[in-house]
Amino acid sequence: MLGVCLFISAFTMACNNDDDNAPSSTDDTLTNGGTWKVTYYFDKDKEETSDFSGYTFAFETGGVFKATKNGATTIGTWQVDASSNKLIISTGVGTKPLDDLTDDWILTEKSSKVIKLRDDRNDNNGDEFLTFEVI
Repeated sequence: MLGVCLFISAFTMACNNDDDNAPSSTDDTLTNGGTWKVTYYFDKDKEETSDFSGYTFAFETGGVFKATKNGATTIGTWQVDASSNKLIISTGVGTKPLDDLTDDWILTEKSSKVIKLRDDRNDNNGDEFLTFEVI
């Protein structure tokens, strides 16, 4: 009986796919994901997801970050700091809503389809939360 239980347990673990086939690195997740959209953005004291309506985002190899809306593309940069588990985005613009993305975001959840981020504010102005999902 113990052998059967061990076999079933091993088979179940081998078939379990909790990570949604997530690539091994955050870089791979972002660059292999294709086109992304913001599905949640909370800024300090209120949800502002609708500010990103119509935008699509691409994390390209070489650290190129592209934000596109109505055919107009804004180019910035991105990088992953694996030692601090952060995604650093710079949109290169000072206008809303894209300037809200410029930050060093703490990676809180990752799959091949979803990236959840948090900005831990030390100035008591409240935390920010950002979720990108593959389109």
